[in-house]
Amino acid sequence: MRGDTTPASAGKRFVLPSSFIGSPRYMIENYQDAMAICRWAGYPDLFITFTCNAKWPKIELFLSRKPGQKIEDRPDVVARVFKIKLDQLLNDLKHGRHFGRVIAVVYTVEFQKRGLPHAHILLFLHSDDKHPTAAKIDKIILAEIPDLNKEPLAYDAVKQYMVHGPCESINSRASCMIENKCVKHFPKKFCFQTTVDNDGFPIYRRRDNGIYVERNGVKLDNRYIVPHNIDLLVKFQAHINVEWCNCSRSIKYLFKYITKGPDRATLILEENLHVDASTGMQNMTDTDEVKRYLNCRYMSAIEACWRIFEFEIHYRQPAVQRLRGRLDF
Repeated sequence: MRGDTTPASAGKRFVLPSSFIGSPRYMIENYQDAMAICRWAGYPDLFITFTCNAKWPKIELFLSRKPGQKIEDRPDVVARVFKIKLDQLLNDLKHGRHFGRVIAVVYTVEFQKRGLPHAHILLFLHSDDKHPTAAKIDKIILAEIPDLNKEPLAYDAVKQYMVHGPCESINSRASCMIENKCVKHFPKKFCFQTTVDNDGFPIYRRRDNGIYVERNGVKLDNRYIVPHNIDLLVKFQAHINVEWCNCSRSIKYLFKYITKGPDRATLILEENLHVDASTGMQNMTDTDEVKRYLNCRYMSAIEACWRIFEFEIHYRQPAVQRLRGRLDF
C-alpha cells in the first residue's frame, strides 16, 4: 500500500495459551481431546445434566451451624459438596450398570448465573449396549410421573426436580419463553410408546394416563416432565436430565456444547488504526486476548472456590495423549 494510510506498525497480539484454564485455546484442546475419544469409542450414547441442589442435607447442615447463614455465604461448602456428589454419580455411572457397560466418560462443569454448579456428562457405552430398542430405552429413561400410591418416593422426586414450567399459555412470562414460545419445546406431545425417528432422536413415552403434579396451583401432566433415570433421581435428589443421543447429527453439537466456555457479553466500537500525536503516523491497534478475556469474564464465588480447590472443570476417561507438532500459538 502507498500513501499516508500505510501503517507504521503491524501491531502486536497478546494471546492466552492453552495452559490458562478457560482460555479459547484451552477449550479447543479439550474439544479435540473429546473428539479423539469419540474416534476411539464411537458416538456418545447418553447426555446427562447434573445440577447442584442447594437444599442437600450436607449443605444445610453446614449452614445451620451459624444462624442466619445463607448459601451465598459459604461457596466453599457448595463447591465441596457438589464435587463429592459428582464423584459419587460418576462412580455409579461407571460401575452401577444403570445404562450398561461404560467405556468412556467426558464431562464439563459450568456455573449458573446465581453460582450453582452443574455438570454436562457424555457417556460412551460398550458396543453391545449401543442401539437399544424402544423397550430398552424405557427401562433406563422415563419421561412420565410415577404413581403416587405405588412409588411415593419417585413421585416426590419427579415433582420436585423434573417438572418443566408451567410455561406457554399458562405462564407467558416464564424464563424459557422467547417470542411467545418455549425454547425447550414444552409442553411435549402425548406419546403412547417410545419411538426413534429417522434422524436417531428418541421420542419418549408420555402417556395420557391422568396422573399429574400440581405446581403454583397449575396441574401439569406428563407433557411437562423432563427425561430422567428414576434410580439416579431418587438417590441424588437433584435435577438429573438424561437424554439418549446416539446419532451422527448430534455429535459435534454435544462436544462443542460441553466445551463452549462461560457466558459473556461485551460491545466495544473502536478504530483499528490510531494516529500517533507526536509523529502523525498511523499505527495498528494491538490485539490483546488477555484484556479481552478479563473484560468479558463472569465468575461467581462458587466457581472461584472450585478453581482454588483445583477441582477438575473438564474430565475425560480414558486419558488422551496429545502429540505436539507445533508451537501453541
